[in-house]
Amino acid sequence: MISEILGFQSDNRPVMGFAWYDSGSFDKLREAMPDMSESYDDWRLGAQKDLKKAEQEGYRVIRIAMRPDDFFAWCRQRGIGAPGLSARRAFAADQARLVVQAERSRKKAFSFF
Repeated sequence: MISEILGFQSDNRPVMGFAWYDSGSFDKLREAMPDMSESYDDWRLGAQKDLKKAEQEGYRVIRIAMRPDDFFAWCRQRGIGAPGLSARRAFAADQARLVVQAERSRKKAFSFF
């Protein structure tokens, strides 16, 4: 499973960032990371099962779009020269953390109390 549990909760559920690909991004990323599934269809089938299982276990799953330019820039900023599964998991967790922080900021900004 290409995900990472963030170690905090949102809406009383633990949060999990989940790397999500479109077919074009998958192919571009797979060229650089052969540890990925053989095909987009194989990945998607497994990912749907993993998402369903995580949600049944009570996680709030945030799908993180894996855009090659953004992901590889993130890797370069962290000195990750040969990214693989752990980098994809960390990227998804990092981006999900940003989503939750933005949500919390909006709630504070628009609070009536």
